Amino acid sequence: MRPGVAFSRFFLVFCLFVMPCAASTAEDSPHDTYEALNSLRVNPAAVYEITAADRIELRRGDGHFTFDLGKLAFFAPYKGQVTGVVFSGRGHVVAAPRDPVEKQQMARFLGAPVLDEAFSDLYLRFTDDTAAELLRELGSAGVQPIQDTEFAVRWDPIAAQVNPPQSLRILFAMESAHTQPFFYAAVEGNTRGPFDIAVDPDRFEAALIGQPKRVGAENFYDVWASYPLPGQPASRRRFTALDYEINTSVLADTSLDAKADIRMRAEAGGERTIGFQLARALAVESVAGQHGEPLTFFQNEGMNLQDRLSRGTDYLFVILPDAPEKGSEFTLHFRYRGRVIENAGNGVLFVDARESWYPHFGATADFANYDLTIRWPKKLKLVATGIKRSETEDGDLRVGHWQSEKPVSVAGFNLGDYMSTSVAFDASSVDVYANRQLERSLDGQLESHALQAPRILTPLSPEGHTGANVMAMSPPPPRPADALKGLAREIEESIRFYENLSGPFPFQKLSVSQIPGTFGQGWPGLLYLSTFSYLPAEAQLRAGLSVSGQEHFSELVPFHEVAHQWWGNIVGWDSYRDQWIDEAMANYLALLFADTQKHTGDHSLRMWLTRYRDNLVAKIPETDETFSDIGALDLGTRLNSSKSPLGFDQVIYSKGAWVMHMLREELRQPNAKNPDERFNTLLHTLVTKYSYRALSTQDLQHEVEAVMTKSMDLEGGHSMEWFFDQWVRGTGIPAYRVDFKVSSTEKGFLVRGKLFQDNVARSFLAPVPLYAGSTAGHSTYLGTVVASGPETPFHFISKTDPHKIIIDPQMTLLCVTQ
Repeated sequence: MRPGVAFSRFFLVFCLFVMPCAASTAEDSPHDTYEALNSLRVNPAAVYEITAADRIELRRGDGHFTFDLGKLAFFAPYKGQVTGVVFSGRGHVVAAPRDPVEKQQMARFLGAPVLDEAFSDLYLRFTDDTAAELLRELGSAGVQPIQDTEFAVRWDPIAAQVNPPQSLRILFAMESAHTQPFFYAAVEGNTRGPFDIAVDPDRFEAALIGQPKRVGAENFYDVWASYPLPGQPASRRRFTALDYEINTSVLADTSLDAKADIRMRAEAGGERTIGFQLARALAVESVAGQHGEPLTFFQNEGMNLQDRLSRGTDYLFVILPDAPEKGSEFTLHFRYRGRVIENAGNGVLFVDARESWYPHFGATADFANYDLTIRWPKKLKLVATGIKRSETEDGDLRVGHWQSEKPVSVAGFNLGDYMSTSVAFDASSVDVYANRQLERSLDGQLESHALQAPRILTPLSPEGHTGANVMAMSPPPPRPADALKGLAREIEESIRFYENLSGPFPFQKLSVSQIPGTFGQGWPGLLYLSTFSYLPAEAQLRAGLSVSGQEHFSELVPFHEVAHQWWGNIVGWDSYRDQWIDEAMANYLALLFADTQKHTGDHSLRMWLTRYRDNLVAKIPETDETFSDIGALDLGTRLNSSKSPLGFDQVIYSKGAWVMHMLREELRQPNAKNPDERFNTLLHTLVTKYSYRALSTQDLQHEVEAVMTKSMDLEGGHSMEWFFDQWVRGTGIPAYRVDFKVSSTEKGFLVRGKLFQDNVARSFLAPVPLYAGSTAGHSTYLGTVVASGPETPFHFISKTDPHKIIIDPQMTLLCVTQ
């Protein structure tokens, strides 16, 4: 690394939050230890000059470093332990992931499934025996230390910049009784620029290779590979959050002044450090223990203002004075303040940091009880998750009290100058809230389009016949509140529809609130819906939405978020590898509901599946890639990268919905009284068996295998491995064409031919239905060919002479045909 080169601090955010650590033997305070580790610099008396005759090597995980020519130096020790090394000169690193998905990702970013890169500079931090190994290598090569103050000083500004997140990681290792050695390398590649290599068993996946990247105004972190190493034990849960009691005041300037009491349970002894998610805009004033004793905490340590503004959500780490015993419970008390409510203009407010407006522990599969007390300006209405127990007035404020009716993974609220309506059903209700006006940006956009509206003849004008006198007419500005009743009833209809598939609605009340932007979220009992979902089609089009975009916000978004009440808020996911399940299921169920709302013969399900397929196979602008090629479903949020900023949305929602559709079609029994009985049984089993816990991809495969039909067992052994390996852990969409001949026989017409399969691996298997098409436009089912390899022969007997063969006209398989 050359002096002044900025290496990524992503490693802190990417790995530390998944490893709440614990227990200190140091006499210094944690902050003293952190500052000492942070101030470590290169020891000028521990510099080693490597010549071309020396070959110094270091292996970590699947990475192999060689130091061919240059200077290698060790950090000054901290309490006898060396925790850092730097190198400048000529070196080389090779790393090859073992997993096929990771090889595909490596090849996508690097052009080859192997990292093979020369480097000029290297920064290492570690808690393992890296220093001892390098000293042995140097000793074996006969390289002796020299005094080189100039070399050490050149590295000082770089160490000052890169040390903070790594020093924090080393501190946490010192505070844990069960830590495993970690290793981190920041590499200045000769052709690829700066990138990271990490081996940390306390991460969900020990091995990480990736690179920070900036495209335009956006920052990305491209994960080239992330995977567990052989023998890596499953991640241990250190703590669980049991109860949240949050007391928040929304002040007149819409900033928050809040406190949160979180009851925790220790799931493993010997742990002292706990990580929480907290919005960057919220400053923690204090953290106290069970009896009010002040606790050490770290919030955004080592980040400057620019870091905080660019990161989004940040993290808060609390260090307990002593490690609690396994199974013991204790309460942490937080005081914090800041601004997480945004003003979109025209009186439209919204909560921006929806998932991190309070110290939040754990992932979506961590369910806890919530008790919320919120004070807010009396002129506004406020909605929140849970059952409202009370609402009173206190001067210029309203005070509301909400409690979760059952454990939930997250709590949220939203507020504004709302109008509202309510629709009751069974023992529950849907309450829809909308602002009286549009946010300023959208309002201005509609006004701009209104000025450009076509001139319309006035039918009452005597000159109207000739068109000599025309006047500009633009529709009145839409109000989100105009859609309240219709939206409430549609959401209520969707709930009834989903209850047949996923079981009873899990909450007493579903509050629906408006939020600016082009997205939605489904919290437990609380939806955040885009303003676009409140607008009529005409206004959506004037606002710049395409016809498909308008249909997206009207037909899918609200009902996708409703489906999350089951899929995401009852059935959870723990790892980014499994997030696709809840998103894909919510999206597919929304498609099924949309299909029931069509009465014009245009089947929404077919329309959306066609659009999704076309999106997946279309070229990404300015690239040779398609979205079907960028990565597997189980890469989750990693699909968003500098090469495909919208990768998650395009792959998870499009391909994920298709995967659920293919499973439904595979399980379908057309001649049964209820053809979808097996699919419905699968959904009910998943909701029942995995309520308030994480559903993994492996779990899903197991439950599909429990209801699979004989025809689904393409490889034998009653396994759906072929399906999940190809469609969930694989990439690519098959392309099919047929070549056939027909001859007349006593039994009918003998159809012989070949099915050609392209664009996927030779090992790809797929059941492909073929139909005989007639000159009258009718089609008759011939049979299903299990495509295997580039070409598969087939023969069928048909009662009629096929005019042509149609491949999968019923759209049961994600494919393209020729």
